[in-house]
Order: sequence, then structure tokens, then C-alpha cells
Amino acid sequence: MIELDGLKTGGNAWTFRRVGGIYQAQIKTVEDLKALSALDPKLWVALSCPVNDLEIDDKTLELLDYDEDGRVRIEEVITAVNWVLARLSDVDGLFKGSDLPLAAINTQDVEGQALLASAQQILANTGHAGATHITVAQSGNTSKIFGMSRFNGDGVISTEAVDEPEIKQLILEIIDCVGSSTDRSGEQGVDQAKLDQFTQELQAYDQWWSAGEAESDNKVFPLGESTPRAYRALIAVEKKLDDYFARCQLAAFDSRAQEPLNHDVGLYKQIAQDDFSTHSAEVERLPIARISSVVELPLITGINPEWNARFDAFLTSIIEPMKFGTPESLSLSEWGEVKARFNDYRKWRRARELLHGKILGKLASFLKEDLALAPKMKSVDAVEKLARYNRDLIKLLNNFVNFNDFYATDRSAIFQAGTLYLDGRECRLCLRVGDPAKHSALAGLSRAFVAYCECKRKDAKDKFYVAAVFSAGDSANLIVGRNGLFQDRKGALWDAQIVRLIENPISIREAFLMPYVRLGRFIGTQLEKWAVTRDKDIKTQMETGVQPGSVKASKSDKTGVFSGAGSTAGMLAAGGIALGAVGAGIASLFDTIKALQWWELPLILIAVMLMISFPSMLIAWLKLRKRTLAPLLDASGWAVNGRTLINAHLGRVLTMKASLPIGASSLLDNQPKVRTGLWLALGITVVAAAVGWAFMIL
Repeated sequence: MIELDGLKTGGNAWTFRRVGGIYQAQIKTVEDLKALSALDPKLWVALSCPVNDLEIDDKTLELLDYDEDGRVRIEEVITAVNWVLARLSDVDGLFKGSDLPLAAINTQDVEGQALLASAQQILANTGHAGATHITVAQSGNTSKIFGMSRFNGDGVISTEAVDEPEIKQLILEIIDCVGSSTDRSGEQGVDQAKLDQFTQELQAYDQWWSAGEAESDNKVFPLGESTPRAYRALIAVEKKLDDYFARCQLAAFDSRAQEPLNHDVGLYKQIAQDDFSTHSAEVERLPIARISSVVELPLITGINPEWNARFDAFLTSIIEPMKFGTPESLSLSEWGEVKARFNDYRKWRRARELLHGKILGKLASFLKEDLALAPKMKSVDAVEKLARYNRDLIKLLNNFVNFNDFYATDRSAIFQAGTLYLDGRECRLCLRVGDPAKHSALAGLSRAFVAYCECKRKDAKDKFYVAAVFSAGDSANLIVGRNGLFQDRKGALWDAQIVRLIENPISIREAFLMPYVRLGRFIGTQLEKWAVTRDKDIKTQMETGVQPGSVKASKSDKTGVFSGAGSTAGMLAAGGIALGAVGAGIASLFDTIKALQWWELPLILIAVMLMISFPSMLIAWLKLRKRTLAPLLDASGWAVNGRTLINAHLGRVLTMKASLPIGASSLLDNQPKVRTGLWLALGITVVAAAVGWAFMIL
């Protein structure tokens, strides 16, 4: 890492750090932030990034993405920085990534004053009045900010904002007549325009209502001058009769409901000792008549005694004058017709109550009081934006202007999704990807060994994929189908399974041993094949009593020129010639070894081993020195502006192998086994050295 101070770009003395193969501008001071707009775009590590699948608050990225195209670009970052600098008088909190101090808000202009007033109002509405700092959670919880406040400055009153039942009823009536407006809390309510429209419509019908009042035969007054008295009698029993007919309909639907809908005898036993000369609330709550499957109301007998007086007024004021029903009962359809005859009067009466009462004025005063808070509440969104930028902006810059968080060993970059535990290793460079096949097409240019893993868990509906970079150890046991464990940045654990690989060298050590590993695998495979074949031959001989080769020989000897004995002799002769050639070669090799000095033999063996391993080591070195992060991010939707190399040291940090803790003890049987390739290389060396030493002594 190289740091260069004093490089001026746009009049600012920048500090650059040479890491990952490129110079990266450092954001350390307020002057750096002010000069960011003048920094050459070619010196930015990233030119753009997506707004999803990153370990930073999505809402912060959405606020940065003011054109809402799903990407954050350089100009949007610069706009955010300049806005924050204009809104804060003290930017120390930016570099700390802390909660927003109210004292840091610049109140030298009208917008800043509105911001401070809104922040104070938010704290008051959320139960933190007098606090000196505001958090992102407090500023962004609109349901709590507006929902728990009686008024919120938007000029809309919902039923949830008032306690008076008559005001609630009026708001519902206005909504039913002229529609609603949406309150900032998300509830439906009315504003001044809706109230004015409702009042105008009431006044427009006033003449018709007045005419209805003057003409006794008008349909507004179904019983003439007796209509008000009859309406009061209707209102007194309306809900009770609606309840009765609803119960009877249910009993008609299912006869089993009849008895439960009528109280059992236990209630009467309970109140048997009461004084029935006084009012009884328990009896009043009983249905007005006994529930049955016949949906009719008896008019003569069987009426709840607590309702006798009110029911008699209903009969004498409405049923008898209107000549409804039979002498004994009232049907459901007739009951509906009774209520329909009073609909116009009901509206007329309500309209007069509203026009000549104080309730409309009371609602208007509530709307005026709500609008008085508008100056304090209009900057609520700006407060959330400032709180988020104060917490997240520097973190974003350290993953956009430079990649400080990625190249630091004590923290993770925003594109690192979590940690994969697999094959005794901990992989910290894991990127969320949508489609492994599509991502791998470009990610292969990274020269890194990448394992694409499918992550899922039983209690999660959706699965996702991560691209994990293995940058230390070897790839011997990394195969499709292996299972591991992925821990995301929130600490949740996911079952991970390798579904795709991009195979590249992981280390020089692995490249050195690879030829011997391959030789060991080849020998092992051949020995296994020979053992299987030999086992089959022995089994065949035991079952048939005939040697496997004899049948083939007899079938091939069609001319009879070669007999079995002659064939065997020919094979022995050929074998003798081959053995003689091998022996001559070995003798010549030993003669050469005898001519060497004792110290020359180890050098030759080392040279032979290097000749075997050097090509693979060279290829691995060429790829490892070009191992880079950029194609991995480009495949994930980033526009990376440099190579961002992953050197050997960083690779060992990003992928850490298992190691025994300090102070741990280990039994001999639990010692780690040496790799097969290393055993083979050491075995060849020891045998060759022993043979050469023996010949030199002889």
C-alpha cells in the first residue's frame, strides 16, 4: 500500500492510497467532500452500482437514486453530498455514521429552519420530546409520526384523529356522500374541500326540504305532522327489531341455531330471585320476541316485557296508521318497507341537524388546527433523508469512490453478503447473484475460483444464490453438490449447496502439488481397475473352473497354427525382451547416478521435481497475479472503474482455513493427514535418494 499526499484535483489536496493495483482517493475531511464534484471520474473506483442486493439500507439507496432507474451513479452521489453539506453546519457526525444531532442542522435559511422544526415535531409525536438526536428509525416511522398524532399538518382529518362520536359519524357521512382524501397516516378522511362540497350540497337541497316541510302530503313526511313522533318511536326499536329478524333468518337457515339464539333456562334461574317490579337489564338484553324459524314478528303477544312500552308506541304510531302487517305479525319484507318509508325523513332530519347545529363548524376548526402544523410537518421527508445520509453516506463513499471497506481487514464492503463455511474454510467474499449461469459468463474473467451456492432454509419462502470466492487452500474437495453453511450479515444461517463452479488456481502450493496429486489419482484409479478386473476373473474361475484367458485363446486360434503351449512361449519371449530392455535402461541410469558426486543427487532430484511442477506453478502464478474483483462486481450490475486486484495476503484474509485455538492440545491419532500428492513426492524422493546412495557406496 502506497499513500500519496498533496495531489491536487479541483484545488483540493487529495490523499491517494495505492491498493488493489490502482490509486484510490481517500475521503477524510470536509474539504474532500466539497471537492468531490471536481474529482476526475476516472479516479473513482466505481461509476455506478445497483440499489438492491447490497448490505446497506435499501431506502438510503432509493433516496440517492432520484431518477428511480434502479441504479446509483456518480452524479447522484455528488448531488447527495452537496445537499448534505448545505443542510449541516457540523459534519463531524457524517464521518462517525451516527444519529443526526439537531444542533448540527444548518438553520441559516428557511429550509434549514423548517427541517429543525420538523425534526422536533417528529420527536414530540414519537414520544421523545426534548431529545438532542434523531435516529433513522424515528424519522422514517411515518405510521408512528402521523398515526399517533391527532393532527399532522396535511389538512386531512380521519376518524382516527378525533374522539367525539358525532364528529366520527359526520366524517363517515361526508366520505359516503362526496368521497374521501388520504391522510398522511394512510387513513381515509376529509379535507376542507370535501367539507365545503358537502355543506354546499346540503344547502342546495334546503329548498326541497323546506317544501317538504310545508306540504304535509310530501313523501318526506309519511305521516304528516305525526311523522316526528313516529320517527322517534321507530328509532327506539329499530336496532332491536333488526337483531330479531337477523336471528330468525339464521334459525330458518339451520334449525340447530334456534335454541342457542334463545337464552337457556339457566338465565331465568339466575334472575328468579330478582325484583321484577323494577327495570331488569338482563331481561332487556334478551331478544324482543322468541326466536323461531318463522321469520315474522308477533304483534299481539310474546313481546319482551322490558320492551312493551316502546313496542306499543311503535304499533300505535306506525303500524296502525300505515296499516302494515296482519293483526298478529309483521314480516321481514314489511319491516323493510316501514324503514324505507322513513328514509327521506331520516335524511331531512339529519341535514337540518347539520345545517343548524355546530358540528360542521367544529369539524372546520379541527381542519384549521391541523393545517396550522403544516410548516412544521412539511419537511418530515427531508428529515428522514438527512438522518439516513448522516448515517450512511460516508459508508457508501468508502464503497464507491474507493474500496476502503473491502481492502480493510476489520470490516466488510457493502457488496459482501455474508460468510460461507465449507470444506474447513471461512469465505468472506460472497456476493448475492440472481442467476449463477448468467453471472458466471463474466465472472470467469476474474481469474478466481468461484463456487456458486444455493442458500435456503425451511422457514424462508425464497431461496437465493451467492458467489463465494475461495482464495486460499486448494480445490481438491470443492465439487458440485457439496454442502456448507452460509451466514448472512444479519446473523441468519442458511443451508448452502454448491451448484456451479468456476475453476481457477487457488494458490502456488496447490499448483506445485497438483502433478503429484494427479499422478497419485491416476495410479490409484488404475490399481482400483486392476483389482476389480482381477476379482472378476477369480470369481469366474471359481464358478466355471476355466481360466478366463483360455477361452479367448481357443476361439482366436481358428487356423490351428498356434497351440496353447506355443502361444504361452511367444508371450514369455516377448516379456523377456521387454524386461531386458527395462533392465538395460535401469542399469544405464544407475551407471549415470554412480558417476555423480553425493551432493549432486539432491540437486538433480529437486530439478526433476521443479521440471514436473514448474509449468503448473507458472500458469497458477500468472492467473493469481491477475486475480481481480472487478468482473465479479460487473456481473452483479456494478460499473467498476479499475482492476481491484486480490493479492495473496488479501486472499488469505478473505478465505481463512481452520486452525487449532491457542492452548489446545491434540492427540496423535487426531493429527492432520498429509496430502496424497505430498506423500507421493516425498516417497519418490526418498526412494530415489536411497537407491542412488546405495549405488554410489557399491
